[in-house]
Amino acid sequence: MNETDMPTAPDADEARRLLAQADQIGGSVRTGAGWPQISLLLGLGAISSLGVIALAYAAQIPGASIVLPMGAMLVWLAIFVTMALVFAQTAKRGFGARWGLYIGGWSVLWVAGIILAGSVFVGDLGFAAAHAAALTLLTAGCALYEARR
Repeated sequence: MNETDMPTAPDADEARRLLAQADQIGGSVRTGAGWPQISLLLGLGAISSLGVIALAYAAQIPGASIVLPMGAMLVWLAIFVTMALVFAQTAKRGFGARWGLYIGGWSVLWVAGIILAGSVFVGDLGFAAAHAAALTLLTAGCALYEARR
């Protein structure tokens, strides 16, 4: 390899241009990162909050089964999770830790609400509305936080 084949270091202006270009490319990658997960959070909030209300209505009907509302929720949950997994090539920095908090918070709220709705507040539409509102606020708030990062 002779001296003419050796790459030369860029001058200061060229280096600034290359850094600006790299920053622009990095910004465009980060902008799209996380949207599959944000959509999953929004979908999770929608199906769980509407499911809570459907379960409360089902509890008020003698002989009604919860199989239909729970089945519909599980189908949509599978659709949202599949889409998030298939299209999640990138994630924003620190998302893994935040994701655990988001899903952990949703899980605690969902399980506690379902246990209470099945024991203390059976068929209580007021409790169902409050539970649905809490699920909506949690998931929409987490999705909004992620979208703004």
